[in-house]
Parts: sequence; C-alpha cells; structure tokens
Amino acid sequence: MIDAMRLSHSRSGPFTDISKIMTPVMGASFTKMTKITVAIPAYNAEPYLQEAIDSVLAQTCKPHEIIVVNDGSHDRTEEIALSYGSSIRYIKQENQGLSGARNTAIREASGDWIAFFDSDDVMLPEKLERQVKAIEDNPNLVLVYSAFTYLYENGSTYEMAAFPARQLWPALRYRTPILPSTSVIRRSALLDVGCFNAVPAEDWDLWLRLVRRYSSQVFQEVPESLILYRQVENSLSKRILNIASGSMEMLDETLVRDLSGIRKIVWKRRIEAKILFNVSVAMRENQNERYWAYAVESLLQWPFFGVIVPFDRYVIIANMVYKKLTSRRWDLGYWWPIRRCREELQEARRNARK
Repeated sequence: MIDAMRLSHSRSGPFTDISKIMTPVMGASFTKMTKITVAIPAYNAEPYLQEAIDSVLAQTCKPHEIIVVNDGSHDRTEEIALSYGSSIRYIKQENQGLSGARNTAIREASGDWIAFFDSDDVMLPEKLERQVKAIEDNPNLVLVYSAFTYLYENGSTYEMAAFPARQLWPALRYRTPILPSTSVIRRSALLDVGCFNAVPAEDWDLWLRLVRRYSSQVFQEVPESLILYRQVENSLSKRILNIASGSMEMLDETLVRDLSGIRKIVWKRRIEAKILFNVSVAMRENQNERYWAYAVESLLQWPFFGVIVPFDRYVIIANMVYKKLTSRRWDLGYWWPIRRCREELQEARRNARK
C-alpha cells in the first residue's frame, strides 16, 4: 500500500483541466546517454490508455522507446495501442498478471533504464527530464522516484511528498512509499534481482529486494510531483483490501524473514497494526463507514504508538466514540464489527491466491 508523507495542501479541478497541466515546456535539453524504456502494462485499459500514452509522448525528454504490453485484454486496448503505429512497441500476450506484463517489458526492452507506468496514470511533461538529470548527476544510482498526486474521479487532487531515500531502510519493512509509476530503474539491477515476483504487493517485494541488494544509498527521490495517480472510486475499497491482504501475505516470506524469536513476533504485530491502520485511513478518506473497525483492530494488534504506528489511531477511535455518543444508534452490530473486517481481509487473501 502506498504510504507516503502528505503535503499540507490539495487542489481540485475537473479532469478536462489535465491538458493544462500537461502543456510541455519546449526547448528542454535532451541527451541520448540515458536510454529509457517506458513500460506500460495494459489490461482492459480502454478508458485511459490513450491519455496515458499521450502523456508519455508529450515528455520534454523523449524516451528511447515506449512498450505497451497487452496482458490479455478483452476491450479496445489493442485498437488504441495499434493506432499509435511506430510511436510505440506493441506486445500482446495471454494474461499473466501485472508482474508478468512488467517482466515481459523488461525482457523486451532495449533501454538501459525502465520507467514503469500504469495505463490509467498520467505523466507530467518534465517527468523523464527530471529523472534523467538525477541519473546523469549521479551515475551510481539504481532507482529514481518522485512525489506524485492523487487524481480522483471528481477532479480533486492530493499531492504526496517523496519519501526521503536515505530513510527507506528500515522503513520498507513496514511501508511502501514508492509508487511504481514514479520509478525509473536500472534494467541490469532488475535482471540481477530477478524482476517482479508473482506475489501480492509485487512492487513492495521488488523494492525490498533492490534495497537489500544495493542499499538505499543508490536510491534517489525527486521532490517534485511528476505523476497523476488516478483513483477510480468504485473500486477503491476492494483495492484497499487487496493491497492490505497482499501486505499480510508478505509478512513471513519477506518483511520479517531475517528476524527471529521475540523480535520477529514484535515486528510482525507492529507491521500488522500498521497495515490495518492504513486500511482505516484509506477507508475514512473514501467515506467508508467501516474505517473505525480497522482502527480498533489495529489497536488490538499493537496498542502502543510510535514511528511505525502513529498516535492518529487514538484520534480516529476517539472521534468514533464521540460520534456514537452523540447519535441515536446503539446497536452492538455498529460497535463490534471487528470479526467482519477480519473476514474481509481473509477473503481478499483467498482471492489474491487464485
């Protein structure tokens, strides 16, 4: 689950205003020393694929190539991709999931760097230019990422600050602050660690393997927001639960596998509490009334607060109690749906394994 520091301001505006944000700055310098392949996995991507590709073509620093991997779509994804002719490389395959589509792009890429980019997101015009500059200023880098901006269906936006690279470890043990669409990664490093695994929260798993192999000293953040990260509201609750269940799945296999004894137990409970709290916050922001149940479950899992699990949990629960005391609803089903939130996570886990 994306979990980054929030900036203190937000803005709103209709989707039709994206064209204003995307107006490229002409005359930007470009060097061919850094060859970037933009990798776009696409599964039933008809609604937003054209806008995504157009935003890549509008970059002030043109990529070496754009690869669109059609991962077994059943809509007009192929028609839209083919309409760009030689401007992109089009690959069609049977459905292999997001990890499989990204790995196909890595394998077929001729660039030295891979810029992962989801088919429903939008690149701001200077995205690649800013990251190429960071790469050429520091040739030892393995991964460059940036801040990003949530883009909601109602046109509102919320900007997320880039997490400091120097703090990625051990922060990656309990959070994943890097959005894949903001990342540009050295292709040789991806091949070195085995690319994406077919696991829940595959991006988190990859960041962990990269930072353990190379250390966070070769990661660098770009402070500017360079991606519009689209949020489709009718699927948010399901996606939140899927990400949380995927994070739970990673606990023993990845997040705490290097620990043992009481230290492993403590870290595991703290991470589970953090994951549950993230679900609570996300549900509250999307006006899902079940948010407080996950806050309570988080508290039961780890009642203390600190860097991993913030004091905000107590604020959420206190707010819930206040609203309850001032309302006329006193049914126990409202107060104690904890078992239901556990069932939701278990169901999401089962679906993720299918």
